[in-house]
Amino acid sequence: MEKQVKIDPEKFAYHFMDTVNRPTMKTEDMEDAAKEALAAYLTAYYIAQRFNNLENDFFIENHEKHVSTYQKILSELNQY
Repeated sequence: MEKQVKIDPEKFAYHFMDTVNRPTMKTEDMEDAAKEALAAYLTAYYIAQRFNNLENDFFIENHEKHVSTYQKILSELNQY
């Protein structure tokens, strides 16, 4: 049986935030920048949680189809 991967949603979201391009901004643009950063964080957080939940469901192999567990998970996540 394959070993399950668990992603820490909080760590994943923080690391994702580090990849978001944050140009120097003026004070009047900070609110918009904060909203964008929050949207990026929350999106990454909930995607990681969803991955963890999907993996639990997909770890029950369907031997009729020749699709890997991770292919099924990625397919499901792409529908999000």
